[in-house]
Amino acid sequence: MLSVKHTVVVEQVPYPWLVDAVTVIRTLVEESRVDEQGLVLSDGQVVPDIRLTQGRHLRPGSVYVIEDEADDKKVTAGAEGTRKDKAADPSGTARITVREWDHRRAARLELTVAEDDMATELDVTLKSPDRPALVEIAGRTRGDAASLKLFEMAGRARVRLDDWWRAADSDRIPSSAPASARLDHRWVRADVRAVPRPSQHDGRWDLQITVSLRGRRLLRPLAAVVLTIVARRIRRAVVRAVDDLAAQWNDRVPRLVAMNADQLREALLGAR
Repeated sequence: MLSVKHTVVVEQVPYPWLVDAVTVIRTLVEESRVDEQGLVLSDGQVVPDIRLTQGRHLRPGSVYVIEDEADDKKVTAGAEGTRKDKAADPSGTARITVREWDHRRAARLELTVAEDDMATELDVTLKSPDRPALVEIAGRTRGDAASLKLFEMAGRARVRLDDWWRAADSDRIPSSAPASARLDHRWVRADVRAVPRPSQHDGRWDLQITVSLRGRRLLRPLAAVVLTIVARRIRRAVVRAVDDLAAQWNDRVPRLVAMNADQLREALLGAR
């Protein structure tokens, strides 16, 4: 097994701001409606690329298709005799299924994205949206062609939000990482753990990231040899990737957390 540990300093996100942000997003979605134009927001703006194809808006079992604008152009540009009937083909670039929508208990969505003979499936759950406590994501990729089977993977991630802020705001060391993820390829398994701690830099977190790699199944002995040979390169790549993500976080987060709920709502409405 190869393990890489690296600590970065990142801008913090106040928990009350997270609660407000989730409430703003949830309210915008719940205030919307769906008609023949697409998804209509509370201010009357229309998001035309989203269609409700099954069930009632935001009810468990409802299905939405997000269509590719490029595909729409191909539909209208084709000859009349060979034009693809979009209404008869409900497939799109993404398909969203609502499994649960209760702001007191949980919001759970399934997302399927198909592109270039590869399909990505995600199952995302937010427990107690009114006071976010847990985020869980499970997913997998599938290849339609035999040549793409090599790239199939499955993974899951879990963030215990209460434990995250408890660790980030105190010197108490958590018994387990409040954020963790696992990615399984048929040959290799990667485990990622993240633990925040108060930083000596005011208003920031020290974020310790641990990435562990190991072989799977019959290839474990071979993978151990390969990982030993390329260990230095892998460590450099992991450190560089974590540093790049931290830099992007530190560039974007301060501008977001500076917004109050009304400003965030206006920014979201103005994004279209």
